[in-house]
Parts: sequence; C-alpha cells; structure tokens
Amino acid sequence: MIKQQTTAVVCGMALALGGTGAAANAPAKKPNILYIVADDMGYADCGVHGCKDVPTPNLDALAAGGIRFTDGYVTGTVCSPSRAALMTARYHYRDGVYDWIPAGKPGLNTDVPTVAGYLKKAGYRTAIVGKWHLGEQEQCHPLKRGFDEFYGFLGGGRSYFPDKPRAAGAKMNHYSQIVRGAAAVVEKEYTTHAFTREAVDFLARQKGSVQPFFLYLAFNAVHTPMEAPDDYLARFPGIGDKNRRIYAGMLAAMDDGIGRVLKAVREAGIEDNTLICFISDNGGPITRNAPNASLNTPLRGGKGETWEGGIRVPFFMQWKGRFQAGATFTQPVIQMDITATVLALAGVQADADWPIDGVNLLPFIEGNKSAPHATLCWEYEQQWAIREGQWKLTFAMPDQTAKTPVLGLYDLSNDISEAHDLSQAHPERVRQLQSAWTAWHKRVVGDKPGPEGKPKAANNAP
Repeated sequence: MIKQQTTAVVCGMALALGGTGAAANAPAKKPNILYIVADDMGYADCGVHGCKDVPTPNLDALAAGGIRFTDGYVTGTVCSPSRAALMTARYHYRDGVYDWIPAGKPGLNTDVPTVAGYLKKAGYRTAIVGKWHLGEQEQCHPLKRGFDEFYGFLGGGRSYFPDKPRAAGAKMNHYSQIVRGAAAVVEKEYTTHAFTREAVDFLARQKGSVQPFFLYLAFNAVHTPMEAPDDYLARFPGIGDKNRRIYAGMLAAMDDGIGRVLKAVREAGIEDNTLICFISDNGGPITRNAPNASLNTPLRGGKGETWEGGIRVPFFMQWKGRFQAGATFTQPVIQMDITATVLALAGVQADADWPIDGVNLLPFIEGNKSAPHATLCWEYEQQWAIREGQWKLTFAMPDQTAKTPVLGLYDLSNDISEAHDLSQAHPERVRQLQSAWTAWHKRVVGDKPGPEGKPKAANNAP
C-alpha cells in the first residue's frame, strides 16, 4: 500500500488531474511529451536523493515541480534493454533485446511498434536527440522507427569531444558517428552541450505550433569515457578522487543542459501542456559494466545486477498545472509505465498483436490506492529478481568474488539496502515468489530468440 503521507499527497492530486470545475470540462488537448534519459547515472547522484558533492539544481527543480517516484525501476540492468522497453512499453525480452547491443549486432525487433510510431500516427511531431543504441542497421534507424528527426549517434558510446574529420573516402563508423538524419556531421561541441543545443532548438521551433510533439532527449552522460570540459572540472576542486571529479563535471554539464531545456519549454509557452519525464537508463555502474564513479547509496549493487542499485533509478514526472508539485509516489513503478501513460494521454490504443506490459499511471496518481503492478520481475545473465509489495526475492551474486548466485529475501519497507536476508525466516514466501517468477519467465521470456532478434510468437501473450 501507499504510505499514509504519500496517500494524502496522491489523493490531493485528484482535483488537479480530474476533479471538478472548468478545467475538468474543457476540451482535452493532446499534451506534448518530453523524455529526458540519463546514461548510467547513480541513484544517489542528485540532490533530491541526498547528493552532497555535486549540485543538481535543475534535476531537483524538475523533481520538486512534479512527482518523484521513490520506487521507480527500469526493466534492464544495462542500457539497450532499458531503452527498448521505454520505446515499446513491453518487457525487452519479448522483442529480442537481452543485453546491450554491440556494434554490428541486431537491434530491437523492427516489427514491434514504438512510442514514436504510435504518436506519429496520432498526429505528433517526433524527434530524438542523443544516444539510440537499439540497432545500427538501416531498418533499425530512428527515422524508420517512428521519428521525424534524429540528431545523435546510433551506438552505445563515443567520446564526448569532437571527432577529427574523416579522410576522403573513409568508411563511416555507424556506431559512434554523430549524424543528422542519416548524414554524418562534424560536431564541434562537447556532446552534452551539443545535444542540449539541438533539443533547445527543437523546442523553440514548436512555439506557436498547434501540432503536439514528442521529444526523446537521450544524453550519453554520464556513461564512460570519463571526459569533462575544463571549466566544469574547475567547479569541483574539493573532490579528491580523480574519476569522481570528472564524473561531477559530466553530471553538472548534463544538469545545466536540463536547465536550458526546461527554460526552453517555458519560453515556448508550452509548459502547462507538456509532460516531462526523467529517468536514468539503469543504476550507476559501481564495479562492472564501465564503472564511472557514480553512487547508488544506500542501494546495494549497481549496473548489470538485479540488486536495487542496478534497477532502481531517479524517476520524475512533471506537468505544470496538472500534476501537484512536490508529490511523492511510493508504490513500485517501472519505465514501461511512462510510455503506457503517454499512449493513454494521446488517446492511442496499443496494437493488439503487440500487447504492452506498462500500466497507465494516471488513475494511480489521481488517487487509486491499489498498486499499479502486483509484481515486477527482472532477469540478467545468471541473476533474477521479483518484487511483490514490500518483498523482494533475489537470485544474485552476493559479492564480486562470488561464483554462484544465491537466493535472498528482503523486506524493502525497512531494508532498502538489501542487507538482511529473511529467506530462512519466511520459507513459504520464498517458495511463493520463486513460483511467481518462474511463471513470469515462462510467459514473458520463454526461449531466447534466434540471431535475427525476433521473439517467438508465444512471447506476445499478455
């Protein structure tokens, strides 16, 4: 159940969201949608989650201006799976994305509809700025997956600093080359600044437009390589650890960029009709999967793990004039729910051949006291987890020296750090959750797909 304090806040949203009066009876206008995604950001690396050494005033303002989901999750412990599920509102396993997608390998199943495709059909202008990482092949390109505009790179990572111009006749590296549409460009700015610039430009072009838009701003910050501009490094002379200081500069550059984007929304006069959603694609990488000096405190583990530190992320939604500012929501939600909510707001019905797993959060924000999800489940490599209410059962590596995962049961209502294994005290709970996870795995994951990346038809069962 939602905690009593949060229940009051959430129920208080009913008037702002629906309620009575002129606002409730006014004709509905499709809202603009803005997704902002950080890459490998630590759970503890924003002021609203307790960060002390790196100020994040703009992220904190975004959280304070809307709803902070304290138990916000992502489906994937690494980037491509998480991004796939955000694009489709479906568990990524259904669509052939089991891990991060290396250069040249198949991407997200091209048959499955994306949020961009749905919204484009519903009359939206659609754009992506930044990192894609859902396939480099022509059929996987964002312009073939529902987006009208693309500025960024197709792969999973690249330098933040400008590339040297390619020699005449040299082959383009489709994984890391920055492109506008499909054409290579020579970007002269630090990528975080460049992606901010492009997002701000897109938003400025929407001023006065009657067409709603969907903008997906996917920063590559704060993923490795560890690279920050000198002026941002100079902000943090008191941070002794070299990598943490670079990370601080990278994070501050992204926070400044988010501030510019939020200002652009205001200056375009569209703040009251724009839903802004922020998440990190997974937890901060602590010891594996490109560690970047991020912090997930007080969560256990990090990127690439099914501990809370790998899957619980900063998760904020703001809609000025519609969502109550300063609200918190404590029931478990997941990034697929953002897209399910957006489809509902746009009046879009998901394709019956590709049923979604996300849940429209609006009724729960409005005051429905039941949980959006009875259970949430994860699987990555040898690890898996299931959460049901306050309980979480994990099958995970207990530490970095372990060779074999072990079962553990945790009461997250008073043990967010997953420090106290209660499996011996509650064997029936362990059996029940293990059985529920097995049923989910059979229904959703099933047999892994072939090299073409397409799922078996049975995996599309609701």
